[in-house]
Amino acid sequence: MARTAAVLAWVGALAACGGGSAGYVVDKPAPAPVKVAAEVQRAPDAWRDHRGDHARLGQPFRLGAKPVAVDGPNVVIRLNKVDWSNMTTPSGKEIREGAASVEVTKGEEIVTGLIPQGEFKTIHGVRFANQGCGEEYNRQRMTYDPWVDLVATVAE
Repeated sequence: MARTAAVLAWVGALAACGGGSAGYVVDKPAPAPVKVAAEVQRAPDAWRDHRGDHARLGQPFRLGAKPVAVDGPNVVIRLNKVDWSNMTTPSGKEIREGAASVEVTKGEEIVTGLIPQGEFKTIHGVRFANQGCGEEYNRQRMTYDPWVDLVATVAE
């Protein structure tokens, strides 16, 4: 019993003094420094960085409040606004036509253009045909949000 008490006292003293290393330093090789690869700065690319809707060449798509990426020529198109013109025919019929003001981004380069209804515009080598314009009422904001139906093809 006395011997057990002495062993326990010795273990307790050893733990209090630092765990029993008794002042000896163990030399371990230092870990090799971790090599960090240099981060390569990439130039901004609107199409690559786009996280929204994508459209295909030759397929009609609706462009509204959110930009749309066009796959193939790798451009992103954004609707700025729709300009409206109202005409009255001699018979009294009211004709309303819209022209879409769009912004097309390829890589870092941005080009704006106006595409009248029923016509087309070539921007960044892509031919955008305006199939029709309109407005949709947004109840939450109590505004009329413009939209345009487009078809994108490769310019010849």
